[in-house]
Amino acid sequence: MDDFLSTKELGEGKSLHIASLSRQAIIECEAEHLGFDGFFVFETSEAPGSKGINILGKVASFEAGVQLANLLSGLRLNPA
Repeated sequence: MDDFLSTKELGEGKSLHIASLSRQAIIECEAEHLGFDGFFVFETSEAPGSKGINILGKVASFEAGVQLANLLSGLRLNPA
């Protein structure tokens, strides 16, 4: 992981990120179809047995990533 635009703690050892990812991380997540450049939306988990990174998607542009990061910064999470 190189450049982070945003990180949001989700609780229970999980976090949501908007960041660039290394080529190897993308391959290990079997997400080559998304390409290797740009910013990705992904979840990390410290839970036993998890892969560590789950790529949820990719933002369309740097500006879209910044806008999503701004939206996430205002998000309040309610524990279940």
